[in-house]
Amino acid sequence: MLTLKRIAALGAVLGLLGLATIALATPPSGQHTTPPIVGTLQPGHRIKADGVKFRTRGPVEVSTFTLTLDPGGFTGWHRHPGILFATVQSGAVVRDVGCKSHTYFAGEVFIEHGNQPTGQVRNSSPTAPAAFSVSQLAPPGRPKGTATEPRNREHQPDAH
Repeated sequence: MLTLKRIAALGAVLGLLGLATIALATPPSGQHTTPPIVGTLQPGHRIKADGVKFRTRGPVEVSTFTLTLDPGGFTGWHRHPGILFATVQSGAVVRDVGCKSHTYFAGEVFIEHGNQPTGQVRNSSPTAPAAFSVSQLAPPGRPKGTATEPRNREHQPDAH
């Protein structure tokens, strides 16, 4: 039988575990962004051209900016609503998503979207910065990204 003291102790332990979980969210380090250029695409676009399909049902906010990571810098674990296209401009970055990692070099593109597990991007170089251009399409008024805690994972380098 649970006594009031045991219930209180269990509650305290669960509360501390909850705080520890929140504390695991890793803030970015060595990350610099240009001010975003933001515009709103009105609803009702339906385009199919040259093997690409694009469709919107509601308004979509389009944000474009450049993100630079210092040597060894990283974005911290996060998620984005909508869809984000990132083109590496210089250097190389490692994108960790869930249990997988992949390195992207200048001229390569990666995509992030709200249906993916939590992820982060980190500069693969300890001596040179890396930069990438970002275009994000997301519902208006939503935060552009949310800090999350890292997945409990075994690191698997360069897996897709």
